[in-house]
Amino acid sequence: MPTTTIKVDSATRDRLAHLARARGTTMSALLSDVAARLETEQRWSDIEAAYERMQHDDPDGWAEYLGELAEWEVHTATTDTAAAQECPEYNQ
Repeated sequence: MPTTTIKVDSATRDRLAHLARARGTTMSALLSDVAARLETEQRWSDIEAAYERMQHDDPDGWAEYLGELAEWEVHTATTDTAAAQECPEYNQ
């Protein structure tokens, strides 16, 4: 994989190096992990913002969505005995 250089102040570099050492990894792997976490955080933030927009801009659509969720939960509330027997560790 090709590499590149990024400019950060030395204090930030030292903090990253310390964290990477403490975790037994490289700064590159640490930054990759942090980027993945931030991407996930951003994705959920975008989803929440879309929900808020829908509630505001399309109250009827929002009510329909909530109704579908409630219906789905009713149908999934029953225990799948086959799955429960196959994976007892998840039956807690």
